[in-house]
Amino acid sequence: MSANRSPAPAMLWRARLRLAALSLLVMGAILYGAGFAMARLLLQEREAALRRELQTVAGTLHDSLKPSLPPVAVPSVALAAVLPGLCLVGQACSVADALIERHAISATDPSRFQLRIFNARGQLLAASPGALGPTRPEPVWREQRLPGGERLLSYAIHLHRAHRSGEQDWGTLQISRSLAPLDAEASRLWWLGHGVFALAMAGMALASWWLAGLAMAPLLEAYRRQEQFSADVAHELRTPLANLLALLEAERDALHRLPGQAPAGRFSTGRPAAEATSATGLDRMLNQGRRLQQLIADLLLLASLEQSINGSHRRLCNLAEICADVLEDFSEAAAAAAVTLHAAIEVGDATVLGVESELSRLLINLLSNALQHSPPGGKVLVGLQRRGREIQLFVQDSGAGIPAEEQGRIFERFHRLDASRSRHQGSTGLGLAIAQAIARRHGAVIRVESTPGQASTFSLWLSAVRRLP
Repeated sequence: MSANRSPAPAMLWRARLRLAALSLLVMGAILYGAGFAMARLLLQEREAALRRELQTVAGTLHDSLKPSLPPVAVPSVALAAVLPGLCLVGQACSVADALIERHAISATDPSRFQLRIFNARGQLLAASPGALGPTRPEPVWREQRLPGGERLLSYAIHLHRAHRSGEQDWGTLQISRSLAPLDAEASRLWWLGHGVFALAMAGMALASWWLAGLAMAPLLEAYRRQEQFSADVAHELRTPLANLLALLEAERDALHRLPGQAPAGRFSTGRPAAEATSATGLDRMLNQGRRLQQLIADLLLLASLEQSINGSHRRLCNLAEICADVLEDFSEAAAAAAVTLHAAIEVGDATVLGVESELSRLLINLLSNALQHSPPGGKVLVGLQRRGREIQLFVQDSGAGIPAEEQGRIFERFHRLDASRSRHQGSTGLGLAIAQAIARRHGAVIRVESTPGQASTFSLWLSAVRRLP
């Protein structure tokens, strides 16, 4: 697309942004959900492996200890011999020195597992050195959080002692293992997963914007073609319409110059009825033609406003002077409508950067809209204030207000609150649309505040420019 074509309207760019954001949200949710599910499955599998390991070690110890358990489940030398490396309750812990013995008690290595031996009544008989964990053998599986925040997983199994007549319940073996490695792995997965997710979201954001551009390209092109078509049609209609209006005016003037002509705008009683009817019809056609001519001019202006402002066209403009000139021009129109104009210009130097003719047209449209909706005897207030680095230009009418559901549509093209009244007054329904287009070209914002039954206020916010001394 050529660079001199008008840029896409802000509404279509916002639609592209919403489409890209929605696409990014959907893809991000799917990616995050899939990553979260995979991480949970991985951690659950690791925890299940730890549980199987505890069960396997507990079962192996049970089968190995069953033939060697002493007859009585009390802390004794016989119990210490069967379970080397454990600390008997009430006795000092012994340290295994022999290499073969250390291999034999690898299952009781406190760096890996923590063991506790209980008798059948649940009394502790022996434990790994420094063992922390449940003080009761039940339930079978138990997860506990230690004071330092470390999680401990415990598994309890009943010990049976081989006897000549069979097996008898001897006590309970409880084996525990720290879940700190699993928690550390979960933390690494969390940071790694979110880091990868952030990088993926950045890539998907670019891809979503690109795909949204591809999806919006036909709409943008269709809008540009419609915009160009409207401009071309308006341009082509302007010349023949001007010729037609000239012919109508000439014909009407010819009728007025006939013998027995009444004063301008009136017809004598003796004038033939056919001539009077013809003149009236010509007047109506002229009025409708001028209305159509104004509509074409507004459409051409809107088409030109869709183009970006060339930097060389921007000038320093004083909004206070623009307001004074426009108010002076509107004094007669306000008097004819029996509406009082008030000015509240609180700043003398309201310098902004823009096109003076367009800013004047913006104020003219806002003021025309205010006069149109103010009843006879009402008043219209035009104010200019400085708010920090911005200048606020506002126009307040004394009309019936704008319903809340209509406030978001009043800047649409051809939208009228009261269609019959607007047409009667010659409105094209493009005034506020033109005002908003001018504001956007200047990087400004127009806001409306209105309550049904009360006044409506249109405010324009422009960035101020500080003059150099």
